[in-house]
Amino acid sequence: MTAPPQGVQTEQLGFPAGTIRYHRAGTSGPAVVLLHGGGIDNALLSWRHAIAPLAVDHRVYLPDLPRHGGSRNWYGKVGQRTLEEVLRWLLDAWGVERAVLIGASVGGSAATGFALRHPHRMRGLVLTGSEGLQHRVPGQLATFLKLRSRFYGTTAANVLGLHRGLSRRYLLDGVLNDPAGVVDHEQLVNEFHEELRGSASLFSDWHSEAVGRRAMRINHLPHLGGIRCPVMFVHGERDERVPVSVAHEAAAAVPGAMLRVLPEAGHWCHREKPNEFNAAVREFVNGTL
Repeated sequence: MTAPPQGVQTEQLGFPAGTIRYHRAGTSGPAVVLLHGGGIDNALLSWRHAIAPLAVDHRVYLPDLPRHGGSRNWYGKVGQRTLEEVLRWLLDAWGVERAVLIGASVGGSAATGFALRHPHRMRGLVLTGSEGLQHRVPGQLATFLKLRSRFYGTTAANVLGLHRGLSRRYLLDGVLNDPAGVVDHEQLVNEFHEELRGSASLFSDWHSEAVGRRAMRINHLPHLGGIRCPVMFVHGERDERVPVSVAHEAAAAVPGAMLRVLPEAGHWCHREKPNEFNAAVREFVNGTL
């Protein structure tokens, strides 16, 4: 495991289906929970640079979601409902009644579903590059067929894991808009490659559950008006995984929602433009709580 930043504690919690590793920082203030994406991702890989700014005046929690990072051993499928239930278990175990959830990609879908199902546990919701907000995704049928292939996800992960340069190329092609502009680019490549080498597939169970042949089977967009807490979308202008138009449509569906578009940033705008992302999130969180 790549070492966490100074002042971050790493612990584990056991559940019937497996063990969750999580990181925490900050000793006082409202709770903020950071949820990473699916596939090749983990808590520190996504949120390394968001911890310190938030921990100044908040209690910050970052779980490795099931089958990611230090939470690899997990029994059963890890789809949308399981992610929501794991989040509920974690909040109960941490003694957190209400929290601001900050979700990236698949973590955004988990946070959105949780906000709709458990509104009394929400202080606020921040979504960045969030999945689960589209009727269709770019390359819908091709993605569906890849997910139905028995070997594609596993073979791709194995091949990409053979060489660090392939990990760099994957980041360039699908996650970052301009890797050269990332201050800790080499560390990011190392962390990504480490996670990739431990992953069984490029895809998560959520992707297999969510992507249908002609349309998405998980789509929170029609229900967003039912969210009862403050909401902010932070989105990369050059996000190729979840186009910025998705964030505009989703923000328009939530009364009073805020939208910040980060120029020249890709899908991982929170890692590519951490200063801009953290400033937007702190402004929202401090104005909400």
